[in-house]
Amino acid sequence: MIFHLTVMTEWDTEEWTHSAKQLLDWISSIDSTQPLMLMVRHSHRGILRNHEDTMNVGLTDLGKRVSVEMGKRIPPTRKAHIFLSVVPRCYETAEAILEGFSEEGGEIIDMDPLPTLIGPEYADRAVWSNLHPNGENVTEFVNKWADGEFEGIEPFDEFKVRLIDDTVKRFLSLKDNQMHIHVTHDLALMCTKRILLNRALTRDDRVPYLGGLGVTQTRSVAELFVDGEKIVLSS
Repeated sequence: MIFHLTVMTEWDTEEWTHSAKQLLDWISSIDSTQPLMLMVRHSHRGILRNHEDTMNVGLTDLGKRVSVEMGKRIPPTRKAHIFLSVVPRCYETAEAILEGFSEEGGEIIDMDPLPTLIGPEYADRAVWSNLHPNGENVTEFVNKWADGEFEGIEPFDEFKVRLIDDTVKRFLSLKDNQMHIHVTHDLALMCTKRILLNRALTRDDRVPYLGGLGVTQTRSVAELFVDGEKIVLSS
């Protein structure tokens, strides 16, 4: 009981949970017969000092606890299929969300690694010198990459096809009422926002830990939920 009270306090007081709370409010507003997709950034992690850290650093204890709490707050009205980057902080976030969701009676279809959620392929590690390890300039990096300014990295348009095929299009092909949860990094999430919003990113587009976007569909339309707004997706 004491542990639960601690988590509740953290969920309510940590400022970086505001985007996650928006996602949960949106989920609660969607008819339970509609399938939905989430793409979320991993939870609170340790500091990244270099490119090697970006592949190894996991969650803090705070990050794990708040991820469990988020899982408990996702309505268990749909079976969930979790897709994730295998980098520790994403794997740990997915496991914690699964734990909380299951505790509240949610049913998990599976939890599958998805390489696309790690990021693009690259031939020259030097390209990552353009991206701060902690991601402060991730929106600028994505814009420059999309504009063809970097060499030694998979072309943005090629990664765009893989990313959307593996996430949004997979979800839109569903024949039953499921929830797809994708746990990823700043980079893949910002790429998805640029693609779906069809515009260059600004610094305000970056989301905090556990923030992200959602997609749902009816028979006639697909709708994007991002930054507190609902946007109809064109086919």
